[in-house]
Amino acid sequence: MTMKIQITIEGEDFEELIKEVSALLENNREELKNVLRLLAKEAIDVIEESAILDRGAELYIKLNRAINYKYREKK
Repeated sequence: MTMKIQITIEGEDFEELIKEVSALLENNREELKNVLRLLAKEAIDVIEESAILDRGAELYIKLNRAINYKYREKK
């Protein structure tokens, strides 16, 4: 799938540009919601992945220390 997006900014002032962008967003609410949902899901996946990796690393370190402690106790 190939998509080409061309953006041309024409207007007298910034307020006019904001109105046009607002109208574009308003006219495409469902599509915008779908894009935001997709981005939110991806962001949550990234955050959870990072948190899971951090938690896994912490647990590994604790387990390794506990094993080493028990091993030293037996000597």
